[in-house]
Amino acid sequence: MTRTRITQIMALLFSVLCMSGAAILVPMINSQREDLQVETGLKMGEGLPPQIVLATTALGSFRGLFVDILWHRANQLKEEGKFQEASTLSQWITTLQPRFPQVWAFHAWNMAYNISVATHTSEERWDWVNKGIRLLREQGIPYNPRAVRLYRELSWIFFHKIGQYSDDSHWYYKRELAFEMQ
Repeated sequence: MTRTRITQIMALLFSVLCMSGAAILVPMINSQREDLQVETGLKMGEGLPPQIVLATTALGSFRGLFVDILWHRANQLKEEGKFQEASTLSQWITTLQPRFPQVWAFHAWNMAYNISVATHTSEERWDWVNKGIRLLREQGIPYNPRAVRLYRELSWIFFHKIGQYSDDSHWYYKRELAFEMQ
């Protein structure tokens, strides 16, 4: 037997050994995830619209790289003042990472705070604050019902932007929210 053949056989045996070890550890890891409440209890794609399931599975292992590129580009567009384009990329990012609460919290905060204060009229500002609220309330929280951070972010936007006097347009926000609730 040649040295190359021996190396191949050893590598094959080692990979079989590693796969066997991983198969033995999977039940223990799954039980620890349940005990620590790390998982949502939903399987991949369960409770998600078909377009999100398709987007998250189609990219496979390149999803993370694609999301990183989208984050960079969305931030760049926001800095350039192209808010609608940045918002569209934010929707793509949340579509690709629907079960990651920090993504929803960041993009809602970005709309309600960073983009809204960069606009000039109260109507534009309310539009962006309301988009941040709706992003959390209508999408982020339903996809991540156990994520306390999303509830906290939503309540903070209501409290700080609408309930307090910290924003110059707070009276306009209060009026629009009251009109929306009617």
